[in-house]
Amino acid sequence: MSNKLVKGTVILSVATLFTKIIGSLFWAPFQNIAGDETVGLYRISFPFYTILLMIASAGIPITVSKFVAERLSNDDHAGARRVLKAASLILSISGLIAFSLLFFGSEFIANVMLNNPDTESSLKVLACAIVFVPIMAVYRGYFQGHQQMMPTGVSQVVEQVVRVGTVIGLTYWMVQANLPQETVAAGATSGALTGAIAGLVVVMWYNSRDLKAARRSGLNATGAHEPLFPLAKKILRYAIPISLASLVLPLIGLIDSFTVPRLLMAEGNTASMTNTLFGIYSRGEPFVNVISTFSSSLTLALIPAISAHVAKQEMAAVEHKTQQAWLMTTIISLPSCVMLAILARPLNVMMYQDDAGTVTLSVLAFSAIFSTLAVTSSGILQGLGHNKVPVRHLLIGAVCKVIGNFVFIPIMGIAGSALAMVLAYLVVCALNMWMVIRVTGVRLSLTRQFIKPGFSTLIMGIALTGAYLFINDTMDLEHASRLTNTLAALSLCVVAGVIYMIALIVSKTITEQELRMFPMGTRLIRLFTKLKLMRPSKTDIPA
Repeated sequence: MSNKLVKGTVILSVATLFTKIIGSLFWAPFQNIAGDETVGLYRISFPFYTILLMIASAGIPITVSKFVAERLSNDDHAGARRVLKAASLILSISGLIAFSLLFFGSEFIANVMLNNPDTESSLKVLACAIVFVPIMAVYRGYFQGHQQMMPTGVSQVVEQVVRVGTVIGLTYWMVQANLPQETVAAGATSGALTGAIAGLVVVMWYNSRDLKAARRSGLNATGAHEPLFPLAKKILRYAIPISLASLVLPLIGLIDSFTVPRLLMAEGNTASMTNTLFGIYSRGEPFVNVISTFSSSLTLALIPAISAHVAKQEMAAVEHKTQQAWLMTTIISLPSCVMLAILARPLNVMMYQDDAGTVTLSVLAFSAIFSTLAVTSSGILQGLGHNKVPVRHLLIGAVCKVIGNFVFIPIMGIAGSALAMVLAYLVVCALNMWMVIRVTGVRLSLTRQFIKPGFSTLIMGIALTGAYLFINDTMDLEHASRLTNTLAALSLCVVAGVIYMIALIVSKTITEQELRMFPMGTRLIRLFTKLKLMRPSKTDIPA
């Protein structure tokens, strides 16, 4: 792999991690300013936008990057520009169609499909964003085909910063102006529009700069004149299956938008209370996303190595890397879930000012372990060439989510939707892992990969529960201030993390090489060596 590609991959990974973290953490100030009902309206509206956006553009960046890279490998720079033009034509049309469906269909969607008229304004605003996002996706794919990851990375960061800034700033102004909840929610959704415009401006600036450089060097004149419409058909044939596969994950959000409010109202809740409960249900998402993002950032780096070993038929190395990926996922996400479940109340107060939905948050916490294992296993299956299998399993999980909502919400209220989410990801996780074992013949080391991390988590959980009960009794956290709950939660998280790490080292669950994958891993190794909890390994783990 060239240094340019390695550097570009690092840039893109850092940008993606940054945008995911910012995208997860902005929910707290948004809820603090707007309240749960506005958050609920915002969240109910978004899945329709996401689904239409996926249909309009999901497969295009990958497709454009592939087609551009193929032409550049033959020094066909004009052909690469034709790919950009053809894809821009496709997405201009698909974006306008998606905009029309959502904008002019917003009244029908809000009143009939969602049975929630207050979402109409939000849907109209989101429709406008669909015009810009697909074009931005084309340019990102074009630059990735050139192995230029900086334009994509910068545009991702700018898009997210502008989006979050718009949501927080406009929401604050609207709340201060005492505008209605549905207007505030619509104003918040405009962050998707301003972010998309900002991201598009960035990639178009990079494109303009490169065009000037190409004209100076004469590269723009090389290559055959490829007919535009046949090329557009080729792009569509390649992109449509990817777009359809990308629909599955947002489908779960759409299922919740359809079923959860209806089921809550069937239990006697008013429309206003239903929106509030849906907003409370959404409180758990930032926590789960942070766990998933951190876990995935460490484990998904192993996926390309697995693909390389498969290509060379090095099955022993495939088995080792697969086991390592599952181990890293488990040792990060399992204790994080338990920590979140135990400290749900003070963390809830820390982020959202009150303890509404604490039970829901505790239940939803356990979806993180299964969702991260499912994502890791999906990556492994894709690395093995089984791209359609994870999609099929996610569809099965979506069906389980529908059934779970209908079974558990009448019994448990909004917490029932959280339990349905846990069970849906449990099914997807189990199916993915079973398929990996079936395809590769990987032997699952239950002791090292699950029992030892589970035992270390149990020790941490017992210690954390005891410490939490002691502090709760001493400081009366249920009646204490938000600051007190914040300090207690963060302090307990640090203590729990230290206890868990010591338990991992003492039980020899992770090796020195695996510890190096953690942030500041080398420093941790030096510290544990000085404390005589770890001895530096004398042999390398096979690559």
